Parts: sequence; structure tokens; C-alpha cells
Amino acid sequence: MLTFFNFFNLLYLSSTLMIMFKIIIVFYSFLKGIFSIIRPFKQNCDQRISNLFKNPWNKKLAFKNSKKTFILAALFSNLFSSIFCYEVYFEGIQDQEAISLLESVSQLVKLKNSPPATITGIRRRAESDLSDLTLAMQSLAYYEAKVSFQVAEDGSSVTIQVIPGPIYPLEAFIIRYFQMGEELDSALTSFPSLCELKVTLGERALPEVILTAEDILLDKLNLQGYAFAKIRKRDVFADLKKDIVVVLLEVEIGPLTYFGPIKINGCDRVKKSFFYKKLHWNQRELYDPKKLEKTQEALELSGLFSSINISPAQEPVQGNLLPLEINVLEAKQRSMGFGVNYTTQFGPGITAEWEDRNIAGEGQKVSFRTDLWEKLQDARISYLIPDYRRQNQNLVWLLDYNHERTKAFTEKALSVSATIERKLSDQLRVSYGLMYKLLRSERSERNGTFDLFKIPLQLQWANVDSLLDPTKGAAVQLRIIPSVQFISPFFAYSINSLTTSLYQALTKNKKHVFAVKLMFGTILGASKHDIPPPERFYAGAENALRGYRYLTVSPIGREHKPLGGRSLFIYSLELRSKLTKNFGLVTFYEIGNVFQNYYPNFRKKFLQSIGLGIRYYTPIGPLRLDFAVPVNRRKHIDNAFEVYFSIGQSF
Repeated sequence: MLTFFNFFNLLYLSSTLMIMFKIIIVFYSFLKGIFSIIRPFKQNCDQRISNLFKNPWNKKLAFKNSKKTFILAALFSNLFSSIFCYEVYFEGIQDQEAISLLESVSQLVKLKNSPPATITGIRRRAESDLSDLTLAMQSLAYYEAKVSFQVAEDGSSVTIQVIPGPIYPLEAFIIRYFQMGEELDSALTSFPSLCELKVTLGERALPEVILTAEDILLDKLNLQGYAFAKIRKRDVFADLKKDIVVVLLEVEIGPLTYFGPIKINGCDRVKKSFFYKKLHWNQRELYDPKKLEKTQEALELSGLFSSINISPAQEPVQGNLLPLEINVLEAKQRSMGFGVNYTTQFGPGITAEWEDRNIAGEGQKVSFRTDLWEKLQDARISYLIPDYRRQNQNLVWLLDYNHERTKAFTEKALSVSATIERKLSDQLRVSYGLMYKLLRSERSERNGTFDLFKIPLQLQWANVDSLLDPTKGAAVQLRIIPSVQFISPFFAYSINSLTTSLYQALTKNKKHVFAVKLMFGTILGASKHDIPPPERFYAGAENALRGYRYLTVSPIGREHKPLGGRSLFIYSLELRSKLTKNFGLVTFYEIGNVFQNYYPNFRKKFLQSIGLGIRYYTPIGPLRLDFAVPVNRRKHIDNAFEVYFSIGQSF
């Protein structure tokens, strides 16, 4: 039944269809107008239009006013210009380096998929290319190069014709030095040589070589204390008869400058004395920009500032002293955190931490952290004094309480220590200190309370590109911890371990990395029975033989109880693959064991494990989730698999 409402909807639909039909007719007329003015492509255009819009009224669909047609065609010409593309060819040159450079600067090449509507437009585009192409050839020492072009009659291609001419070698590179307007005798000064400037006479006279030499020259003059050195004149002569190039530089070195007074702006909680401890220079010392960079890096590593800028004055003051200004913006210096965790090693747990990185105004840091798990409870408070007695040397006080329950033992320990951490170089670090540890061992082969005095020593060397996600380089860590039980019964031993790691990217983009780790440990001195069970070696952890039950890899006693060992040997292999920007996959294999004697017994069976890991990459490092399976699963001891979650790679 046709109601009034349905009739109204039908009428509305019919009107809409009529309007759409009229729009199609007008749009068709626009297209006809566009293609009618592109005469070289007229036949092709008409064929495309006929294929797109076939109807009996196509001859009637046109604009009578040709002026309107031209205006509309101009407005819509860009809409279909990509239908007609052209190719660009280079003739007359075989130098692939030159061809690649020409293609990179040519607008004809860059915009060939967006061509002009007419051949005239293509010619204009080619003409505008000539100067850039000529300069590009000259940048490769073709100083007589001539460039022309030819456009095909149908506009389908453009041929760039290049006559390169001879390659101009660098015949001479002359540098004249001036100070306060007077020329200096370069033979009597220790200014950089051409070799230091990476200039070789007889090779191509490339502009890039000349500009690079200028930059190196100014940098080296700055390092010699000439903070205001500048190039005052550059002349490049091309001898068209001899086909050679001669370069003449005039350099104003300015006065010899020295570090002057310092002005510090922007500090609030941070005392100015903190900045003076971080300086890598002394006042009236010869100016050296590298010392500015090292000072800025030291301030950034403190974590106390969100912005740091060290800038010298524009001119020296009396005595050629160069004033400097340090502008900083302090960052948040207190932080706290709380987290909920779960692992197959410790069960469920929570973590809480608080830190003040500038409690006394000179970068002194107080930290408190507690980890409360089902099988492990740990609380520690530390106090760090930066640049203790000298730069790059910290003093760390640490008070730690630990309560851990494993299959091998139950440990309750309270320790206090003072450690000196010193950075010897960018790759080498050393630490040493004193420690007192009150240790109680229960549920173990040897229960009791131990009063231990320790001297922990550690040496670290690494040239890796990243600490949390290394892709190349190597790392070595040596730890020696002499320990003495100074209450009867007296005994002494030394816990020693050596860990080496190697990283090698398998592809240039570093998406596939091969990583190897070797761990070796030995306990020398007292008999195994005297050594407290928690101080012995065990494996089966996220960093030592994954897949096996936590701290159970060791000699086994009655009722499958781990006894701990005096030596350890573990070998790990990993293949790390970055699949996307944020996700990666890791496959790993580990083999090793813990031995009763102070040296590994390679005749004894080694335990093996395999596993698969997932990595999620974040700005602070990859988040790690590993699934490990024990190949040599031990009955009544090991689980079918172990799961590990942490930040950073496993090693």
C-alpha cells in the first residue's frame, strides 16, 4: 500500500537521482574541456573518455562557451595529469656515481609521475634543471661539463645529454694564516698538515673535500686554543688550459684564548659547588672545546637536569680569558614506584622504591628499595656520594637485608658495605670496598650463623654499543671476593667468577644479532664443608642455565637436595631477531653445570636447556619474556618449563 510517507520518500529519491545524473553530465563536460586543449594527447584522451562514459547522448554533452571550457580545464588539469607520465634518460656519461647524483637533484626525475599538462610545461621543467645538473657535475670535479636536453615529440620521454669534459685534479691547496691582520709564517707554527685535513693532491678537486678540510682545520685550531678561528677568504681557481684546480684559503686564527670566569644560571636545589666538581678544566687553562663536551656529558649523566647549555662568550676579556655561561633547567629529583610481579622462581611479589637524587645539593643520592616475594624478601637502602675525592669516582654506602628460601637452604643475611666505584675510561671500570655480613643458614647441609668480613673487588670492561640491548662488541667482568670468618671456627675463602660476552650483528640493519656468553667460577681456600651453603655456587636462574629449577643445579645430596658447588661452567648462545619496530624474537641454547671441586669436571654430564623469548622494545630497553625447557630434566627436581620476565636482554 502506497502511503503518503512512502510516496514522499520515492519522490525524494527520484529527485536525488536526477541531480546526480546532471552532476555526471557536467563532470563529463569538464573532462571534454580538459582533454580538448591537450592536443598532443587528444586521441588518447577521447578514447579514455569514451571508455569511461558510453551513452547515446555523448555528442550533446559539451560546453558551448570555449572560454568557460578553457578556465575549467585549467582548474582541473592537475586531476588527471598523472595519466601521462614520461621517462628520463641520461646520455653521454658512464660514471654511475655521477648518474646517481644527477637523478637525485633532477626535478624531472623526482616529479616524473606528476607531469605538467603540456609539452611546454615539460620543457620548462627541464630548463630549470640545467643549472642544478651542471652544479652537480661540477661537484664531482667535472668543471667543464655541459648539459642539454631533448623532449620527445609526444612528450613520452626526456633525454638529458651530458658532455662531462675532463676531471679536474687538485693541483695545490695553499693555506695562509693571519693573526690580528698580520700574516704568520706557517713554517714556524704547528698548524695542521694537508694529510690531517684529509686532502690528497692529484685526486679529484671535489668541493666536498674542500669544505670538509675547512671544517677539520677550524676544529683543530679550536683544539689548539684558537676559539675564534675563521675562514676569512676562499679562492678556488680552475685552470681551463691545464685542467687543474688550485685552492687558496686565508684563515684568521684570532687570539690564543684561555678558560675564564663561569656564570651559572638556573640552579635551584643544586648547589653551584656541584658544577665546579663536574668541570673538566681549570680557569686560565688553554681553551679546549672537547673539555666543554665532557663537562656537558657529565652534567647530563647526573640526571639532575632536563636542559643543559654551555656557551662561551663572543669575545675574550682582558688577558684573553674566555668567559663561559652554563644555563640549566633542573629536572625532577625525587621519584617513587610500585609494582606487582610474578615469576616461576619466586612466585607472586611486589616491589616498592623511593629515590632522591640530590638530597644534599651536590648530587648525593639516597635510594630505598624492597622486593617482597613469596620465597624472597629483600630490603636495601643506599647512599651515593658522586665525585668522591676525584672526578668519575663514587662512594656507595649500602645496608641490605635478605631473606631467601630455596630448595638448598634458607638464608637470612644482614650486610653493610662501603664501595668505591671508579671509571678509568669509557670502557673500563673498577670497584673495591669493605663489607661485613651477618649470615644465618637454615635447612641446609651446614646450618649455623657466620660473621663474615669481605673485600669485594670487581673489574668491568665493555665496548658494546648498548648496555641493555647490545648488538656489537664484547664485555668482560671479573669478580673476586675474599671472605674471612673472624669468629671461631676461623676459615677463609675467595669467591671468584669470570663472565665474558660477545655480540655480533649478522645484518647491516642489526635486526639479527648473535650473542654468546661464557661463565666460569671457582671458590678457593676453605674446604667445601666450611663454606656457608648460601655462599656456594648454584645454577638454574634467569642469568645462569635457564629452564632448570631455581638454584638447584649443583651436586645433589639425599632427598634430591642441592648441596652447592665450588666451581661453575655455563655456556649460552642466543639468536636475537627484531621482527618489527617494537617486537622481537629470541631463540637460545644453554649448557653447563656446577661441580664439587674447585675446578670443572668436563667428564661429568652437562645439563642443557633450550628456549624461546619475546622482546618488546621500549626507550629504556627491551622488556624480556623467556620460556625455557630443561633438555635433561631431573626427576623430582625440575619443572616442565620455567618462565622469566625482566628488563633488558638476558646478557
